[in-house]
Amino acid sequence: MKVFKKVIIVVFSLLVGLFAVGYGYLQYLKPTYKGTINLDGVEGSEVYFDSIGVPHIFADSEQKAMNVFGYVHAQERLWQMELLRRIAAGRLSEILGKDLLDVDVFFSNLGIDETVNNQVKNLDNNPKVKALVEAYLKGINAYIDNGPTPIEFSLLGIEKEHYSAKDIYYVTAYMAFNFAHAFKTDPVLTHIKNNLGAEYLKDLAIEVDENTVYQENYDVRKNSISSINHLLEKLPFPQLIGSNAWVLAPEKTTTGKVMLENDPHIGFAQPQVWYQAHIRTPNYKNYGFYLGLFPFPLLAHNRDYAFGITMFENDDLDFYQIQQNPKDSTKYSTAMGYYDYELIEKQINIKGEKPKNIIIKKTVLGTVFNNDKEQDSLPTVVQWVYNEKPNQVLQTAYGINHAKDIYDFENYIATLSAPGLNFVYGDKNDNIGLWSAGQLYKHLSPEVNTKFILNGKDLSQLQKEWLPFSKNPKAINPPKGFVFTSNVQPEAVDGVLYPGYYLSKDRAVEIKKAIESKEKLSVSDMKSMTNSHTNTTAVKNVNDLAYGIDIDELNDFELVVLDRLVKWKGNHGLDNIEPTIYYKLIFRLWKNTFEDELGIEDFKDFVNSNLSRRTQNKYLKNPNSVWWDNVSTLRKETFKEIVTTSFKSSVEELKIALGDDINEWKWSKVHTVTYEHALAKMDLLKKIFNVGPFPMVGGNETINNLMFDYTEGNEFKVNAGPSSRRVIDFSDVENSYAVTPTGQSGYFLSPFYSNQTTYYNTGKYYKMLMNEEEIKKSDMVLKFK
Repeated sequence: MKVFKKVIIVVFSLLVGLFAVGYGYLQYLKPTYKGTINLDGVEGSEVYFDSIGVPHIFADSEQKAMNVFGYVHAQERLWQMELLRRIAAGRLSEILGKDLLDVDVFFSNLGIDETVNNQVKNLDNNPKVKALVEAYLKGINAYIDNGPTPIEFSLLGIEKEHYSAKDIYYVTAYMAFNFAHAFKTDPVLTHIKNNLGAEYLKDLAIEVDENTVYQENYDVRKNSISSINHLLEKLPFPQLIGSNAWVLAPEKTTTGKVMLENDPHIGFAQPQVWYQAHIRTPNYKNYGFYLGLFPFPLLAHNRDYAFGITMFENDDLDFYQIQQNPKDSTKYSTAMGYYDYELIEKQINIKGEKPKNIIIKKTVLGTVFNNDKEQDSLPTVVQWVYNEKPNQVLQTAYGINHAKDIYDFENYIATLSAPGLNFVYGDKNDNIGLWSAGQLYKHLSPEVNTKFILNGKDLSQLQKEWLPFSKNPKAINPPKGFVFTSNVQPEAVDGVLYPGYYLSKDRAVEIKKAIESKEKLSVSDMKSMTNSHTNTTAVKNVNDLAYGIDIDELNDFELVVLDRLVKWKGNHGLDNIEPTIYYKLIFRLWKNTFEDELGIEDFKDFVNSNLSRRTQNKYLKNPNSVWWDNVSTLRKETFKEIVTTSFKSSVEELKIALGDDINEWKWSKVHTVTYEHALAKMDLLKKIFNVGPFPMVGGNETINNLMFDYTEGNEFKVNAGPSSRRVIDFSDVENSYAVTPTGQSGYFLSPFYSNQTTYYNTGKYYKMLMNEEEIKKSDMVLKFK
């Protein structure tokens, strides 16, 4: 018995010891918020971390500040940086295994490597920017050499590597790819055109309809392919999707000064996308939101001006089919003649496997991206502005953070080729502005429609004209006193509407209505607008649907459900039941209408595309559309039959899933969010790394745009939404506000891993500290020597 007790004591002691060692190791991995750090060349620099973990960096030069920023950025987000540098470089399978090989091959075939190499060379032309980039990288690499290794590296068994400017440009390439909606839309539309005919295109919102709410322009100086969804689902970093922003001139605000709101919409993940930092030197002061491994903020403000971004959604990518020589696979032809492919060899390393060697085929039009189909006599080439035109994204980002005034700011954004971005701007001198930036072009032939795969053997489809920045949409100090952007089609410039993959008008309608509903708006009004979850366009869709439902076919329970739905005001609150019914009905209607013609895979691509969201508001108004017929049956179905069948099926599915009591069909039960970590594939790791789930207000295309994909099932899991919410008031810039989905840190034991989540989920904000006296009250101080 004594021996048994001794064994128990020994085993218990070992377990306690192991726990203590493990706990100590995990604590050692935590970021450092207090103490002293040895970092060459930045002596005397200090970092004060505020109550939400934002670093306020004080240094005697901008170069020193960037060095320090690189260090503190890396200690919170090194794992995120590692993922970001690998995506566009085609290096994910090197750490995540062969399941990511097709993703690596896809990105390798986009021709990014050559573009990145050229960008690195061009950085030498701007020594000031290069010096700051190198200082930032020096800080990151110092942390790699001297700081603890993030737990994700240990779990995957990978070594840390130093970072270079090349890695930063791969991040910008991934950003640019996020905006290339052509990959999702053009192949599906081409399939419809070639296999179903022009009649089936009429009710799709391919072009702008007459009821569009435009992003308005005003120039004061002028007036005075195959599916890639399965690949995208594998990406370990969220995609950039949409956004809201508006700026009010002094005459529209209760404070008499400019106010700016911005909430870019990005896929959710943990850690979150943005990292906030405030830099103060004698000559540079800026509070910004930074992407991982990117040295300059893309959202920022200081005491002089503020700016934000939304996605332009312009079409900056064309697909061309070319003719491959059937007798010699090394040769091809276009309308311009016969050529040899330029063959580029690339080795992709795969974790636990032998490396795979691939051949990238480059043509005079671009790279062949369906390269894996060796016998394809009509290879598809991708021609992308990002590769075609000189891209100075680092120089642009530096410039917009160092602008002297509104026109200096405009000059800097004119240098951006891709991705297309809308920039909003406001300053202390009462100026407001909105620009759609990115290199625009137009095809010389009016017959060319870039929403379809083009014919590389037709010269008229190859000819295009590059347009100067003066032709880009813009609005500078418009007389109405406000500008706004929500990813809708910009107004025509000189009679030209630029093609793109713009989103539906739903948010634009609500934003414009809210701004115009009051003579003047307050900071509180701005916050309320941002968190609005009403969609009156959806209510109009309900009315169109109700018109199509045959009530004689409904039972008593279904009539009760319909009655609740038609009385809906468009709200998406936690206790609302109507959005549960509405979105279930919309998906069932989509499926019953489009899947028979498109097939399962193309339907999956279509149903969650920007095209489908615009089409939703259009085709419901045409009861005679050819789409209503189910081509799988011998008889011809009608609008009324399809809508009625879809409604009855939706009610039955919800009844089975949520019960007979309609009052229990609450939005809170089905519309939830979990901020997921890239490695959280096992239940244990999910509990450690993930944040959530939480019930969420909002929905698809409400201003508080908490998005989900349409899928089978009875849950609407949020996968994207506002990546930050900011409200800046130039009457009191020190009391400007922001909130982000989770927190600053990427380490799960940091106090700043998810400390903002409650505020974010409930529509609250934190103050963005800029007052030195307030900042220096913090006891979390990191000194560098």
